Amino acid sequence: MSEASRSCVACRSALKRDDGLRIVLDPEGQPAIDWRGRLPGRSAWACYQKDCLASLFARGALARAFKQELQPPAKRWPIPQVIAHTQKRQRELIGLASRAGELKSGANVIERLVIRNWADYLVESADVGSTVSGQWKERAERRSLDLLPALLSSSELGGALGKAGPRSVLAARQGPVTRRLRQELKRGQALI
Repeated sequence: MSEASRSCVACRSALKRDDGLRIVLDPEGQPAIDWRGRLPGRSAWACYQKDCLASLFARGALARAFKQELQPPAKRWPIPQVIAHTQKRQRELIGLASRAGELKSGANVIERLVIRNWADYLVESADVGSTVSGQWKERAERRSLDLLPALLSSSELGGALGKAGPRSVLAARQGPVTRRLRQELKRGQALI
């Protein structure tokens, strides 16, 4: 049985179920995000691109999808809600990946892991300085590694790892949790 086709109401690109944001109407007829994809009723889908989310009301994409006039439930809806949800997911997945041994921190540790080809990609905090970011970007490029920005500050990264103090860069090894983390980091990257 094939999966139902979905497309972003803003840009019309095809979406897989896990790659899109499902929007439904609540009992009062207001748009609501269906994070788990289980709420009943007609739905519209949007990709996690900032431009698409910003244009849901500006260009009338949601109104066309639901065939009725709609007003945003909050200012800039749904961008702040999507960012908050993505931050929460990143925090959860970083903690899980650390406990599973798929994520390491500490500049010296990461440097050794990158040299040994242990890391599949690197994660940098939202508030990493330009000098440090440039150094890690150069190291990542030399090893053909992605350097993905998190939506979390260095203090939040440290907290998610259960470590005292901030962490500005993390190394991730391929595993089930870090595969999902990569997806959430890319979603976050599309939102900034």
